[in-house]
Amino acid sequence: MSSKACNAVLAKSRAMYGKCLKDQDYKQLVECRTVPEVASYLKTRTCYSKALTGLVETDIHRGQLEPLLRQDIYLDIFALSRYTTDNALAVSDFVTSKLDIEQIVRCLMMLNIGKPEEYALSMPLSLDHFTAVSFKKLAAARSYDDLLSALQHTKYYQVMSSFRPKEGEELKIAEIEIALNNKNYSMAMEAISKLKNKTEQKELRDLFHSVFDFENLERILRLKKYHRFTAETVKSMLIPYGKLSKKTIDEFCAADDIKDVYELARSTYLGAHLSKLQYYDNTQISYALINVYCRHHLRLSPNPTIVMISYIYLKQIEVRNIINLIEATRYGMPPEEKLKLPVR
Repeated sequence: MSSKACNAVLAKSRAMYGKCLKDQDYKQLVECRTVPEVASYLKTRTCYSKALTGLVETDIHRGQLEPLLRQDIYLDIFALSRYTTDNALAVSDFVTSKLDIEQIVRCLMMLNIGKPEEYALSMPLSLDHFTAVSFKKLAAARSYDDLLSALQHTKYYQVMSSFRPKEGEELKIAEIEIALNNKNYSMAMEAISKLKNKTEQKELRDLFHSVFDFENLERILRLKKYHRFTAETVKSMLIPYGKLSKKTIDEFCAADDIKDVYELARSTYLGAHLSKLQYYDNTQISYALINVYCRHHLRLSPNPTIVMISYIYLKQIEVRNIINLIEATRYGMPPEEKLKLPVR
């Protein structure tokens, strides 16, 4: 990047982060008693006012609010991407692709339960000119073949076609999601390896490998808690990248229970990060780790691509926080319980 572009990305990313929700906003949101109240607060008191322009709060429900919030992540990514070089854009494309994969998997889930028409209720709106995936075509899909047709000219088609189910065969959604994400991870690593600046290359590889370790730790904890998979099965569901050695990952996967996994994790570089966290559930660990890690980089890193990626991760966590609060409000969860949901 030119010096001017570097400064623009650094300044814009940090300015965007400065507009993110504060503790006071979360306290106000957990006090909201209905989804329309949440929508009203977001529209009138936060950085989501533009995303929710034209929204009639008294008429809104969760299914309408969620896609507008997810759309805001895409818009921020593309606002920042205007300043980047092709190589940096290829790296940031990793995060956009993660969002695309979420939508493909959501569409698959609706197909699997025989309610494909309901995908349209949660898809991001008016983003076809920002991504190779046409969400409108996904919403129109009524079969796996329709879905393949919608993805035919995208980088996801080859993976999706390899999982085309035979007559009467169930969709292998978990395996599809792992395969799509693994391809995305490998493309990100390839993009990083092509960066000419070796210092930037190392910094970005460290960032992504740390995030992959955080996500793998949470997967292992979740699989140990809710399933009785073998160590090999658990390992097959992990991201094939990260700082942790193969031996350490093998020990995590072979551990008897989550307590043993925690003890093993504390003996690695993850231990220093885990000691700083406050969380209420194992499903929050990777987000809590990413939150602390990316906030540090966003504030202190002079590398514009790292600052941009860190902001995007933090934005995703914030939108996830809001969606969880909307869901909790919808089901009448008390404020003191809702306050435990956001990762900050």
